[in-house]
Amino acid sequence: MLEKVKSAISRYEMLGRGEEVLVGLSGGADSTALLLSLIELGFKVRAIHVNHNLRGDESLRDQRFCEELCARLGISLSVESVDVSAYAAEKKLSVELAARELRYAAFEKHSLGNKIATAHTLSDSFETALLNLTRGCGVKGLCGIPPRRKNIIRPLIFCTRADVEAYLACKGQNFVTDSTNLSDDCSRNIIRLNVVPELERINPNLLKSFESSLCAISEAEAFIGAEAEKLLGNFDGKVYNFTDVPDGAPLSAAVSRILSAEGVEPSYEKITAVKKIIFGGGRINVKKGVYLSARGGRLSVERDIAEPEEKRVSLGESFEIFGKSVAVTKISPFDISRFNKSDLRYMIDDSRVSGEYVARSFRGTERIRLPERGMSQMVKKLLCGLDPRERKNAVVIADADGAVFVEGIGVSERVCCGANTRSALRIDISDAKGDGK
Repeated sequence: MLEKVKSAISRYEMLGRGEEVLVGLSGGADSTALLLSLIELGFKVRAIHVNHNLRGDESLRDQRFCEELCARLGISLSVESVDVSAYAAEKKLSVELAARELRYAAFEKHSLGNKIATAHTLSDSFETALLNLTRGCGVKGLCGIPPRRKNIIRPLIFCTRADVEAYLACKGQNFVTDSTNLSDDCSRNIIRLNVVPELERINPNLLKSFESSLCAISEAEAFIGAEAEKLLGNFDGKVYNFTDVPDGAPLSAAVSRILSAEGVEPSYEKITAVKKIIFGGGRINVKKGVYLSARGGRLSVERDIAEPEEKRVSLGESFEIFGKSVAVTKISPFDISRFNKSDLRYMIDDSRVSGEYVARSFRGTERIRLPERGMSQMVKKLLCGLDPRERKNAVVIADADGAVFVEGIGVSERVCCGANTRSALRIDISDAKGDGK
């Protein structure tokens, strides 16, 4: 096993001679073997144990094992205790993802700028590739776990679980076993406990075959990634230029990177949808408040303007909302004969307003009854001619009883000006740089 660790470190330039490294130590077979092998190879090692507090006494048992092991080896150990359950509930994450986020945050906190070594093996990488394939993935997903990612290194990535156990047996070193790994109640454990053994019945050299295939898959992924980066280089700070770019793996990889940069999981469906607008034009919503728009092969990212939910309206003062300037001016005395219908669409009889008014966007199925329409209508439907971003950013003035004015549509019948109006409010809307409405 030691030769495989040396080979991985050398091939992927994980560590320099005598370099210090922080080892993520759970107390399980893999991380225990990782710690011992790095010490044996002469690296300066520190360790960190993260207690997830998910398994009661068993979690405390693992922590004590790590403390005793490091004390015996003369290795500095940091211990972080985290409340995974509370964090998962707060962030609305699965327990597995919450544990991972907290674990890696602790690793970074204690790394002191050094590399962080995790104990992922070739067996883990194969299980990940199978899991990705089951869920649907591209070439990158078939590569399993990368040997190196930024300051995270995986020196055991060429080692199988059997290699690890044989190494520990040779050293006479015990380890702890996480009881949750023995139950097939999650996707990874189903693959590990049920699927992999059946595949090994077909091919006893399953992991060796995977390692051989991995070389070819990784080379293909590296080539596609390099071509994708070339395509992304055609970016002027606002627009990605994919004009005359053919459909294929490099374009898919480029789109995947754009989606990932926006915090969007780059699924096959989303990548296909983005490529469709690249070739045919259009606009799609990829996550809340984020849109991709394309015309003639030129793709841009658009985001909703982050604004407060509402702003109080004060007479005689202008304010900005959704990147627009809004002014509400009082006209008194008011003479309706001085104004045409177009003007009156932007005027409110202030004696008919209920309570204070605010400016905001429309809300859900909110309705407004326009003069001479004879019925109330959904604000969203009245604005249906606008694209989704413009529709959500249309200014609505509302009082205690609901919408009294919608930008581009007009005022509500219940507050519109008439022959008996003595004082009116005129609403002027322009973009923040000018261009009045």
